[in-house]
Amino acid sequence: MKKIAEKLRTQAKAMQAIAECDGLKGKYADDLGDKARGLGRRLDLAEDRYREVKGHLGHWANDMESAQMTADRALQDAKDAQQILDKHKPDHDAKKGSDQDTGSDDPAVKRAEEDLEGARRKLNSAVTFYGNQADHWASKIRSSIDDDMEDSWWNDLKAWAGGDWLGDLAEWLSDITSVLSIIAIFFPAVGVVAGFLTGIVMAIHFIQALTGNGSWFDVLTDIAAFKMARNGIKAAKVVKSLQKEARGISQGLAKAQARRAATRANAASRRGGGRLARMHRVRENATGRAAGRQVRDEPMPELTRRQKLLALGDRDTSKQVKDIRRWQNQYPDDPRLGTAASEAGRQLGVAQATWGANAALDVAGRLGDAYSSTYTNAKGHMTAPALGLGSQW
Repeated sequence: MKKIAEKLRTQAKAMQAIAECDGLKGKYADDLGDKARGLGRRLDLAEDRYREVKGHLGHWANDMESAQMTADRALQDAKDAQQILDKHKPDHDAKKGSDQDTGSDDPAVKRAEEDLEGARRKLNSAVTFYGNQADHWASKIRSSIDDDMEDSWWNDLKAWAGGDWLGDLAEWLSDITSVLSIIAIFFPAVGVVAGFLTGIVMAIHFIQALTGNGSWFDVLTDIAAFKMARNGIKAAKVVKSLQKEARGISQGLAKAQARRAATRANAASRRGGGRLARMHRVRENATGRAAGRQVRDEPMPELTRRQKLLALGDRDTSKQVKDIRRWQNQYPDDPRLGTAASEAGRQLGVAQATWGANAALDVAGRLGDAYSSTYTNAKGHMTAPALGLGSQW
């Protein structure tokens, strides 16, 4: 602390010299002088802190040494007294058996017992002195740092972001996300949780990198992982939406097809018009609605064993794709169903590929941290101080 105080004093003098320099000309000179003067004052305050606290710690060290010396003497006195008691123990125990109320008559034993009690009092006094002086000098230190110099919000943020607990939290969440990313290859529904945790880890790494406590490389990989996670979740949602759309299209087609068939069957009866024709129209409409409900209520198709293996565990999305293809086969002439089936198959591949790439990226990063010095050095070069960002704040 003394060395730091001396460096601060030297820097404060240098700032003052810049502020008082007459050789600087131009508009920048006044601004530079003001900033140098202000920084010099802050360095003076910092130097006062270090110098005063150094003095308090020096006095506290002397008090601790004094307390330790007192405790050492008490310990030695106790050892000497205990040796005398141990030496006279047989006679002492025998006399205590017959003379328990009056105590021992051996003067050496009595002196040893008194010395042992005195050593206890001496130790208690040292402990009390130690505690009192600790409170005294702690109060002095708090008073010395209670001045006009306050840390900025940026310094507070850097201290907060540099805490071990935040790094441990990011690492813990990263481990969970890694496991969930692998599971999401087979069960994309888990990807929602993985994507959410990836966003949290990315935010932590961003704050750490911004404050110089982490690497921007981690942020870039987090962005890539988050984008892939979002794409995987989005792809699964697209398949679900396409399946719902395909069902709606198929309901309309089934309804129209059933009505046309009923109309053709009743064509002869409807030529006469009148009440009979109206009854047929009502029945045709009912037939069409029934056909639409049948499509709507049709259960999802089951997967074959081979399809289950190809689905990699993502059976719900695979069933949705198979359902779309079923209605495409049912109504092959409708281009909308063909487009939906093609897009659903593509999105299913995207969902599985993105989670696979996410897991591969994570594993590669962990292997790089563990075994590649080039990888870790590259990350080190992408910190805020290495990029020259720290001074801007």
